[in-house]
Amino acid sequence: MANYECARCHRLFERVAFEEVCPACYPIEELEFKSIKEYLAAHPGATSSELVNELNVSIKAIKRYLKEERLEIIGDNKGFIRCELCGAPLNSGRFCGNCYKEGLALRRKEAGMSLDGNHYKSFDNRSSSYNTSYKKGLKYSDKKEKKG
Repeated sequence: MANYECARCHRLFERVAFEEVCPACYPIEELEFKSIKEYLAAHPGATSSELVNELNVSIKAIKRYLKEERLEIIGDNKGFIRCELCGAPLNSGRFCGNCYKEGLALRRKEAGMSLDGNHYKSFDNRSSSYNTSYKKGLKYSDKKEKKG
């Protein structure tokens, strides 16, 4: 196991899976996210600036929650987060649909598995698949409920 730097306190810790924060910061992180979730429930379509001003949440934390798909951007994100491979604007996650498909196809090919397209359907047009009446802002994403 390798040592990783905690995204919150910058101390080194041994990462077991894909956690971004150390065990000491995890409860704080979950309380912060809970407050964001409650704020977005009360103020649908709130912007990242509102979260920063009202809840004292850092932009880095908001971006981390977006990349973890715990939050998603509604409408045009103006490049707030981008695909880690090609730089395309994203509404949540780390990779755009095309890069995800290419990476998955490459991994399946390397593993000698078939490349049927059924696994890719949910990643087509990710940014336009959200059914909401709000034109822009942030919303809580229940796609990946984090378990602790």
